[in-house]
Amino acid sequence: MKINVTAATGQLGTKAVHVLLEQGVAADDIVVSVRSPQKADEFAQKGITVRHADYDKPDTLTSAFRDTDILLLIPSSAPVEPRIMQHHYALEAAELAGVNRIVFASFMAATPTSKFLIAPFLLYAESRLRLSGLDWTILRDGMYLDPVADWIPDLIKMGRLPYPVKNGRVAYISRDDIARSLAAAVIETGHSEKLYKLTGTEAISMPELAKIISRVTGKKIVYDHVTEMEFADLCRKDDIPEEAIEVLNSMYRAVDNGEFDQVTDHVKLLTGTPPKTVEHYIGCVIDE
Repeated sequence: MKINVTAATGQLGTKAVHVLLEQGVAADDIVVSVRSPQKADEFAQKGITVRHADYDKPDTLTSAFRDTDILLLIPSSAPVEPRIMQHHYALEAAELAGVNRIVFASFMAATPTSKFLIAPFLLYAESRLRLSGLDWTILRDGMYLDPVADWIPDLIKMGRLPYPVKNGRVAYISRDDIARSLAAAVIETGHSEKLYKLTGTEAISMPELAKIISRVTGKKIVYDHVTEMEFADLCRKDDIPEEAIEVLNSMYRAVDNGEFDQVTDHVKLLTGTPPKTVEHYIGCVIDE
């Protein structure tokens, strides 16, 4: 069985490939399809086949997907309209290359009523995959916990957690647990035409998140509800592009819209073990 992983040099894709290897998949049964093959030297040294695949160039995709049984399709971070075309090209290439099954990494905001600006892509992507005639499994990722952990040194300096969220709650999940779930959906049988929602073990409020960070770090962090404009100014200080800032603000609107507060047991269902709690994960990051 040949497994092909797209976006394998990205943060989630890299973790997914490592989990596949840890779960006993032979290196020569894995292909990574990436835009910049030179960045995948780590995988090449392990005996994994590296192929050039640019989501914006359909010919590279068809070539990259040849002899693939299962395609783990991880989307890019492009704006909505280009991302829709990228997904169209990828599925068209998968069909032409004779791919048997696709495991797609989607997002919890894949609903018609979502406040998240990326939702139109997610709705298209899931619908196009379901109608492709290919076997499929969709995993909707919850909101990543990793960026919160990465921000902790700055939060300590500020003494506050500033988000434009009023009352919303989030069932945060780490990329590690998402990667484990993606790998399980690829390796194990019984996931044909199934949709999974990957979440953490509990949905927490922003004040609760601040208390957890305070407890783990031993530093006082208070939650500070800021306006979208104030949050945008904070992002600009970190040189985040304007388009990305608007996407982030829309994500927090989605939080207040209740789009990330659902809690499922799907990570445990897929992998056999539950995801790390927010406190456990942040504690592990702090200890590294």
